[in-house]
Amino acid sequence: MIEHSEYNEADRLNALQEYLIENNEGQEKFKDLTQIAAAVCQTRHAFVTLLDKDRLVFLSSFGNSLTGIDRRFSFGNKTIQSTAIHEVTDALQDEVFKNNPYVCGEPFIRYYCGAPLIDENGYRLGTLCVVDMEPRSLNDNQKASLVLLAKQVMNDFRINRREKELERKQIALEEIIRERTASLIDTNHWLSKIIDLVPHPIFIKDNTGKYVLANIAQAKLFGRKAEELIGKTDIDFVHNEEEYTIIKKSDDEAVSTRQTVILPEQLITLGDVKYYLYTSKVPLISPVDGELRILGVSIDLTEVRALQLEHNQSMEAYRKLVEISPDAIYIQSNEGHILFANPSGIKLLGAESLKELLGKSVMSFIHPDSIQEVHARIGNSEELNGKISEQKAITLTGEVLDIEVVSVAFIYNGNPAEQVIVRNVSEKIQARQALYQSREQFRTLTDNSADIIARITKDSRFVYINKAISTITGKSLDYYSGKTPEEAGLTLDLCKGIRLIIHKTISSRQTTSYYFENLHIKEAFRYAHVIGVPEFDSNGEIISVLCTVQDVTQLKQNEQQLIQTGKDLDRFVYSASHELRAPLKSILGLTRLIAQDIQENNFEDMMEYISRIERSVRRLDDTVKDVIEYSRNNRLSIERKPVSFHEIVYQVTENLSSLANFSRIDIVTKISESTSFYSDSRRIQIVLNNIISNSIKYSDLSKSNSFIHIEIQSTAAECLLLIRDNGIGIEKQYLANIYDMFFRATTVNEGDGLGLYIVKETLQKLQGSIEVDSEIGVGTNFTIRLANLQM
Repeated sequence: MIEHSEYNEADRLNALQEYLIENNEGQEKFKDLTQIAAAVCQTRHAFVTLLDKDRLVFLSSFGNSLTGIDRRFSFGNKTIQSTAIHEVTDALQDEVFKNNPYVCGEPFIRYYCGAPLIDENGYRLGTLCVVDMEPRSLNDNQKASLVLLAKQVMNDFRINRREKELERKQIALEEIIRERTASLIDTNHWLSKIIDLVPHPIFIKDNTGKYVLANIAQAKLFGRKAEELIGKTDIDFVHNEEEYTIIKKSDDEAVSTRQTVILPEQLITLGDVKYYLYTSKVPLISPVDGELRILGVSIDLTEVRALQLEHNQSMEAYRKLVEISPDAIYIQSNEGHILFANPSGIKLLGAESLKELLGKSVMSFIHPDSIQEVHARIGNSEELNGKISEQKAITLTGEVLDIEVVSVAFIYNGNPAEQVIVRNVSEKIQARQALYQSREQFRTLTDNSADIIARITKDSRFVYINKAISTITGKSLDYYSGKTPEEAGLTLDLCKGIRLIIHKTISSRQTTSYYFENLHIKEAFRYAHVIGVPEFDSNGEIISVLCTVQDVTQLKQNEQQLIQTGKDLDRFVYSASHELRAPLKSILGLTRLIAQDIQENNFEDMMEYISRIERSVRRLDDTVKDVIEYSRNNRLSIERKPVSFHEIVYQVTENLSSLANFSRIDIVTKISESTSFYSDSRRIQIVLNNIISNSIKYSDLSKSNSFIHIEIQSTAAECLLLIRDNGIGIEKQYLANIYDMFFRATTVNEGDGLGLYIVKETLQKLQGSIEVDSEIGVGTNFTIRLANLQM
């Protein structure tokens, strides 16, 4: 306790301001104490007074209501000159107070006894005093009671002051929470914008099928705005009962089994438009309310389905074209025996059915004038290269026809053959030209197709294949003619896929499809979609399979990337919400403890509660900052500008100077910039800030020389950054996981686990790499390489 002379009056007055009570409600709490003081001391009056600069302020009175008097005439001014109780037994006989106006006049004070009010810093603020109009004195017990009551007055003062402090801190805390809430709302806004940028429909439903969230693509599918879907079910938009039943059944399956449900081809009719979707539905537990949700992602396959349908229709049209062609079409062996004839061919030769022609020699239908030319052509179609020949033919009825003949080499049932087109020149010249032109257009279409189109026999031999195969393998089309996939040198995976589609098509006698992965191919046709169309002879027997191999590598990779993106987004939303809600729950719990302790007048743990609230707020702030940095890194493009590593390191260390351990760590930098280095300064600063802040947070202060060494060497090609510390280190088993989202390798410091994940993501943007070496108790070394983005 300090003596009165040891402190300045100005300091005492400053301390007094903390205890002044401005409202009557606060003054009432001292009423009982003055009443007790008057009763114990058996006086007519008792007062609680505070001595301001010029006045004596009556904070509480018993027996007489006073507000204030001039300090010069107050008994309390004398009382606060010491720490002991001050008693005046007869004021008229006292040299100090006998001329006091309140002694000589109203209220004619004769007796005064006051105990000084002393705070914890030793400042004497006022008195608790008793007054009477007759001379008297107090016994020792009464004086001791007055001192104890004075201490109780000071306890009430301190409680009042603490209540004011808590009120101010609560207001400040509410303001911080309000700011952080606004920041979270802003973050959720931008996350929603990111989802809306995805071109595929994405939605979340509750366990009853009502939409909780829908992106723009999902809303556009229904021809609505996203907000119009919220709270509604698919039945409000899909009016086809069968299609809605499939949707509802898949929703219920995801809810009941809690497993991913995939609809490979979901049909939805909206108005006059049919949509074909590939939809995945994933059950999720909401981290907010614990309720089950359904996350759905769709890929629009409408255009792919239309192309498949168009291809199938083209193949069917080609088959029908042969059947209904007005030209006679024959397939004959290289020895000249008829193997096949279309209806027009049967009719042209005067036969009733194909059986009348099968196996017969072509020469039996040739007019003597054309025998020599026809004999030279049989078996030489490949050399003739489709050359048209004018000939004469004799039908079974003996009719002589003038015809035009064109023949091409052909593999029929695995054997070399010739396809011969015969037209009655006099009557069907125009039809023949149309057919020929149609064949050329078909070949042009297939030869210029990016898909591989091939005709394969039942024993898996190539009869025809278009130019797309040469683009991939570099081999000529002739190389594949008559060969099996194995003989053609195709990969084992591709050979298995071709044989499977041939087997499925022949077994089902229907168009079939098959997806397969070619593990030995890294780019085009790694993933392929094969469609097999059966080709029948006139007897309904399958003679070959027309296959189309479509490259769906990009589509498959996009699908895999979308699924992974959905999983990452789900994990990110779950983990981020946990990291954001944990501090808020802690703050809420602590505020409830504070409120309970205040009600119980228990203030012992109050500062600890406030300290823990502050740590939770800082953790919440760090998590929000990291989420914002992660979002900016993904959204913003790279700024290729000259980099000053001196300036970056200065900014980073300046920003981190407020950390708790910063002043106790020796930070040494060595920077060598031999040439201009171009990169994104802001992203480099993010990388260094996260790594160096970790070195500070996880420093080992038990060591006498805690340090962080930063070495930077930039050249025209790249920049090497070395950050080394002697902190607590990282266990070897965790080194492979330290870049994972929300991973923490230690509980020593309350981090959010996003820092090194952001470092890894940022370095990918900067075309950089990072390596780490660490040992528990020794320290950690990070090696970072950055490409010069000017090159």
